[in-house]
Amino acid sequence: MIKALRALRLFNHFLLGLVLLVVTGAFWNNGTRLLKATKQWWLRRITQLLGMQIEIIGEMPEKNDTGLLFVSNHVSWTDIPVIGGLTQLNFLSKAEVKQWPLLGRLADTTGTLFIQRGSGHSGKVAQQIAQYLGQGRSVLFFPEGTTSNGSSLGRFHPKLFRTCEHIETRVCPIVIHYHIEDCNHNPVAFVEDDEFTSHLWQLLDHGRIQVTVAMLPARAITMDSLEQQIRNIRADMAEQLNLLRDRVRVNTSAQWPDASSRGDQRDGATSC
Repeated sequence: MIKALRALRLFNHFLLGLVLLVVTGAFWNNGTRLLKATKQWWLRRITQLLGMQIEIIGEMPEKNDTGLLFVSNHVSWTDIPVIGGLTQLNFLSKAEVKQWPLLGRLADTTGTLFIQRGSGHSGKVAQQIAQYLGQGRSVLFFPEGTTSNGSSLGRFHPKLFRTCEHIETRVCPIVIHYHIEDCNHNPVAFVEDDEFTSHLWQLLDHGRIQVTVAMLPARAITMDSLEQQIRNIRADMAEQLNLLRDRVRVNTSAQWPDASSRGDQRDGATSC
């Protein structure tokens, strides 16, 4: 009964999002201050309805005349409301999301950019991101190009970093980590052929989800030695992810001194 009630509240919130598109004028202009603030509130409310308790490590960098390029590891569709609830930004998403019920419409109308994986359109999308940055609009994309179970970072695709070929670009790396106590897997992870509605329904089994978001220092990137700069960003993010998973492992061992199998897990995210 409680799970069904939570699902109903989320569904009503998604419907409210469609109403807010009209109220904020998003169908005519998706770059207004009102829409940006409303979208941030709406995304943050999703995390609250999912029972997420968010801890932030580090500080959100200040934005100048141009927007920031945020990059993050990618575990689940929930990464978007988690990060989007913390700051005003636009997203780059896989093209399939555009077909999702309700959420696809909301994403498209609020200024999300879409990319078809394997289409060879990365150069064009990098130009679109640069246009957003030039308008003072920050953008988030996931350089791994796909989700994982959160235990490690995959290979970074470098082409979308080429925004710096078109505009001065500052990159803010983000590392996100999920943890659910008394759970032997990571139910937040949305990987491979997972279907959105069934994944969401299973996620509602968990009353509280602990989320840590680490904000790494922003840095400028240039076309000169860009690949090395990307490797440095990835290395910094991997190091931070290791710190987060080790911290969870230590805390879990402290709570359950006899649970040696938990302490021996390689990654706190996969062990929840």
